[in-house]
Amino acid sequence: SSGINAEYGESWVNERVSPYLQESQQEVVDCLLEQCQSVEENLSRASPFAVGIHQLEMQRIKYMATDYLRTRLKKIEKYTEYALEEQKGQDGEESVLKLSPGEFSYAREFHRNFQNHLKETALKHMPNPFNDIKKSQSVTAPNLNSFVFFKVKEDIRDVLVDPRELPKDLSEGEIHISKFLPIATLLDQGKINLV
Repeated sequence: SSGINAEYGESWVNERVSPYLQESQQEVVDCLLEQCQSVEENLSRASPFAVGIHQLEMQRIKYMATDYLRTRLKKIEKYTEYALEEQKGQDGEESVLKLSPGEFSYAREFHRNFQNHLKETALKHMPNPFNDIKKSQSVTAPNLNSFVFFKVKEDIRDVLVDPRELPKDLSEGEIHISKFLPIATLLDQGKINLV
């Protein structure tokens, strides 16, 4: 339980600090919420002191879960078309990558509703050349060149953090600042955490 909790804490911070969606941790969220529910059911047998500690821990976990999901939904709504395009496979088929199946359904529905709203309220009242939105003009992409702080979880050799510099060796425990894009693969591999 504490291992899942620590892993989830890292995922939560990574999601909050990252300029774009990280891989969905929906299974971990579901697991932690199920654990909270089972602890709540067994609280009647605990001492009053233990009840207070367990309730505090459950509130902390529920806060992290709701904030994690709220952060993901904000990113999905802000970068809907970008997220949907990224989800398409190489052959054009849709496959769930960074979005959970529920998030993917939400993104599609949100995009469809937003496009319909835009057409009904504005575009149908505009002259002909302006009443159609081209996909390339309407996609909002996240700024993957924004700077982030990261902490190294394990020794890494020959990392190109800045394209203008030579590759460096990163040691466990060090904290660095870099653009997000060059270190995104290290984050996906679990070799660093954002801070």
